[in-house]
Amino acid sequence: MATLKYATTLQLVAVLNAKKDIPSWEIAASPVKETVGTGDNSTTIFYLDHKNIIAGSYTLYKGITESAATALTETTHYTIDKDKGKITLTTAGVTLVGTNNIYGEYSYIDLDIPDSYFNEVIERAEKEVDNFLNTIFTDGTATNPSYPSRIEYQSSHGKYDRVYFSDKRPIIDVSSVLSADVASGGTAIALTAGDGSKFPSSGTIIVGNEIITYTGVSTDSLTGITRGVDDSDAAAHTAADEVHTTVVEISSTPEGSSPTWNALKFPSEVAIDKEKSKIFIFQNTILEDVYVVNIMIAKPDVANRFRLRYLYGWDSIPVAITRLCLLLSKRMLMNDTVGSSIFKGRNEFRPEMLNVDQVEINQIVSAYIETPMGNT
Repeated sequence: MATLKYATTLQLVAVLNAKKDIPSWEIAASPVKETVGTGDNSTTIFYLDHKNIIAGSYTLYKGITESAATALTETTHYTIDKDKGKITLTTAGVTLVGTNNIYGEYSYIDLDIPDSYFNEVIERAEKEVDNFLNTIFTDGTATNPSYPSRIEYQSSHGKYDRVYFSDKRPIIDVSSVLSADVASGGTAIALTAGDGSKFPSSGTIIVGNEIITYTGVSTDSLTGITRGVDDSDAAAHTAADEVHTTVVEISSTPEGSSPTWNALKFPSEVAIDKEKSKIFIFQNTILEDVYVVNIMIAKPDVANRFRLRYLYGWDSIPVAITRLCLLLSKRMLMNDTVGSSIFKGRNEFRPEMLNVDQVEINQIVSAYIETPMGNT
């Protein structure tokens, strides 16, 4: 099943008020774990009393009694087919359980719909959220977040128009500074202590005017690096030089020829307004390049003479986005239910129910939609 980004099947089932729990916490009930079965040093297959188990809701235990039971570890000791409620002990699990009882606590879906289908619905809803809002949301607090990346080309604005906008917004520019000097032949990039976890596990950075790719992060060092990528040159860098994941390049090669790229340096040659996805090339850079080293002489509107490599989206997942994903999932399930009822010859369909959440959906969309900024 796909790894979900914005919501869980447990949350969706709760929204639908279709979650049941074991142990039961109903009034006057005495909550006890379910006795799944008793080990015999050989049996590997056991079944829970219910199917359609909800992902992330279950724990299995082993013990002579419930009060003395200790938790088993999924994958190490057992696997579970959530749709069937089927438990399969591993070899290590059979040994650990021995002749003890197996106990379970879990939540299940009180509908004839499996967790795997809820997962598919949420996955579709997440794609719809991204399409509606023209952006993506990523948990930036995770270690080495997996931000989406993009390389885009734009026409040259010429010598005097120095402002560009990225197609996707907002830009996520993960940055740090070098904690030590880096020789031109250095094989690792040492970042400020604590910053390594902020960078994706692989990607592209710029230090000075040098573009560098990396394939790993070891604590606060970028490893597996390739120096002087594309038209940039490997160079020595000093401690406190800035490191950025946004790479801005310009080319002055004329129409009809392949572009030769010049990477711009932070903070003296280029700056970024991340929220507005605005890239600003400083005037002194243009004057220096045009009149001294003759780099930026491209005429306006020459295609593919501005190149931008960047990460984009939000670096958090707001509660409203989770809510929007759940509302869209709910609507998808209602559509499926309507179709199923029609095929079965039922006539309980109330059309107004399909749009019951539309006002709230519209409010969230209007608050978070990202309208692309034009380059004029």
